[in-house]
Amino acid sequence: MMKCWNRVFSRSSMGGTAASAWAPTALALVLLVGCTPDTAVKTSHFEHDHVVAELWPADLADVAVKLRERLAIENASESTRHEIEELISWTAEVAADTNLAEADWLPLYNASESLAANLRAAKGALTNENRKQIESLCDLVDEAVNKIPPQLNRLAKDQS
Repeated sequence: MMKCWNRVFSRSSMGGTAASAWAPTALALVLLVGCTPDTAVKTSHFEHDHVVAELWPADLADVAVKLRERLAIENASESTRHEIEELISWTAEVAADTNLAEADWLPLYNASESLAANLRAAKGALTNENRKQIESLCDLVDEAVNKIPPQLNRLAKDQS
């Protein structure tokens, strides 16, 4: 910022009194506009958002698919158990991002919160009870996916 200020107000480019007369205006312009152009190409309107996790499900159905894939592993590693916990914590958010009615995604929220609490209490261990509860969550997700109104899919296909 100091280099920019020095460039704007160097005595070689302006007389001393002229520089002091324009100082407030120039300062406001420098602060508002900046000295260096932003040459980075914008790839998204949401660049300020956080980086999307690699594991993030493509849609609500993908939550159940990914959970079942990880449940199929008999002796799940710590990283697999962590992935299961993440998927469970994201379930309600992914469901809320669909065009499901609130009454249809709230059971997913309640089930995922209950399951997350049980996993925390078990310190991430996948007990038989936790495995059954995860499978029940997957079944709930499958039921919810079937309730998603098809009209938005039809509209998207018509526009392409």
